[in-house]
Amino acid sequence: MANKTLDSSASSPSPSSGVTDSLWQPSWLHWLISALSGTVEIEKETARLKQENAKLAARERKLEEINRRLLEIDKKYATAKPKSDIN
Repeated sequence: MANKTLDSSASSPSPSSGVTDSLWQPSWLHWLISALSGTVEIEKETARLKQENAKLAARERKLEEINRRLLEIDKKYATAKPKSDIN
């Protein structure tokens, strides 16, 4: 006796029941949720990186100001230094 196989159309919902591709919808919905979750994570990471960049930019400006002050002090020291100290 031959094994009887299930007809795939027998297990699928009929179009008249209002549900089509029921096996496709969960995978599509899962893909959509995963994609949106990834988007949310990317947006969170982008916001975090923007904050970090802003902090680093503020630090850089502060360091540039300190460097400018040190150069001014160095110039004043070089011009005020007695010439006898050069030898």
